[in-house]
Amino acid sequence: MQLRRQLATSLKEKVRLPDFWPNCGVFALLGFIFLPVTLWFTASAHEQSRLLHALIVLALATVMLVRYGGVEIQDTLSLNPSARRALIASFVLLLVQVIGSSVAPNSWRGAFSLLVIPAYCCGLAAFVRFVFGQGTRRLTRTTTGTFCAFLLLSILMQPLDWPLRGLAGTWSASALEFIGKKVELGLVSAEGGLPKLILWVEEQPFHVASECNGFGVILTSLLIGLLLALHRRLSVFDTALNMVGGLMIGFAFNILRIVIIVLLAPHMMDHYMLMHEIVGGITYWGCLILLWILFKGPR
Repeated sequence: MQLRRQLATSLKEKVRLPDFWPNCGVFALLGFIFLPVTLWFTASAHEQSRLLHALIVLALATVMLVRYGGVEIQDTLSLNPSARRALIASFVLLLVQVIGSSVAPNSWRGAFSLLVIPAYCCGLAAFVRFVFGQGTRRLTRTTTGTFCAFLLLSILMQPLDWPLRGLAGTWSASALEFIGKKVELGLVSAEGGLPKLILWVEEQPFHVASECNGFGVILTSLLIGLLLALHRRLSVFDTALNMVGGLMIGFAFNILRIVIIVLLAPHMMDHYMLMHEIVGGITYWGCLILLWILFKGPR
């Protein structure tokens, strides 16, 4: 309520200033330019629940940073120097993207087209700093940097599907063999469709589907590592360690999820889907809570 009153009071004061409405017009223009990116992202999140879950986790992590990270709300609704720098960076990246996509060789145009993502995130950072003031500079640098990585990595979801499925199946088979189960892993041809990766455990088949590749928990774990590294202003080396640690822990929890489901399945076939979702939820959030503690997130 205090923040709402502060923004309302600031709005009453700033609307009388001559530069307020031109600044709002610049951000409205930026929002229109980035509308295709926003629509692409919302459509992707709607179609892929794993991306939506990762976005929800990033939002919750941002709330934690706001609540416990010492964010100061001051000089609101002003194009302060920090917001101005982010806004200029957004337009510069857009200009480079347009020129590069037009004049670069065909083999480089795909790389130049990706510049729209950091430009989009710089625009978001500029808008947040404009609305809530320069005191949010650390927060916006942390969250928009992580969000930029999230958008770039989400493009890899389809190309990494089968490699991650293969790794999940292989490591799950090894873990089950280690505890004494008879396991086989192989591809089974599906009539009129793509082959299926089947994990046979004690002669009972389990389909290692796309949902089993662990992309959601691995991506989210990696992003939590990056988010907290940026928040704590770690060195490049320590940031890389955080991200690798998040990736490995996320992968391990995905294997744990598969093993638990396989072990429980023979006893809970009447409630398989319910058990599947419960185990998945517990391991997913358990992984993220562990990472938040290990990487010293504010709490």
